[in-house]
Amino acid sequence: MIWRRSRYSSFSLVEVTLALGVAAVWLLVVFSLLPIGLQTNQRSIEQTASADILSTIVADLRATPRGTASSSQFSISIPVNPITNATEVSPIYFNSAGQLVTSDQNPRYRVTITFLANGGAAKTATFADLKVTWPAAASIANAQGLAEMFAAFDRN
Repeated sequence: MIWRRSRYSSFSLVEVTLALGVAAVWLLVVFSLLPIGLQTNQRSIEQTASADILSTIVADLRATPRGTASSSQFSISIPVNPITNATEVSPIYFNSAGQLVTSDQNPRYRVTITFLANGGAAKTATFADLKVTWPAAASIANAQGLAEMFAAFDRN
C-alpha cells in the first residue's frame, strides 16, 4: 500500500490550542490596560480644562484697564497698588465645560485668586497666585487635582 501525501495541510490540535492560549493572554493584557488608559484620559481632560480656565482668567485680568477696580468678564476685585498684605478674593466656580457658574449650580472647578504683597511701592507690578482645584466642593488639601499659576500685571 502506498501512502499518498495529501495536497491539503492543516493545523494540529496542539497548535490551535497554543494559538488560542497566546491570544487569550494577549487579550487579558489589553483589557487590563483599559481602565488605566481611561483614568489617564480623564486626568488629561481635567488638566486641560483647568489650564484653559486659568488662561482665561489671566487674560481677563490683563485686559482690565488701569484704574478699574474689577475685571470685566469675571468681576474679579483687583486691589489698588501698593498691596501691603496678601488679599484673597472670593472663589470663582466653573462647570465641567469650563463655563462660569455659581456655587449652587453643581460646579466642577473652584478658582482661588490671591493677590500677593508687592513690596509697598506704587510703581510695582501686581502679583497674583491663581489655583484651580477639583472637585469644587473639596478643600485644597483633599482635592483630586490642582493646577496653579503665578501671574504679574502692570497696573501702574
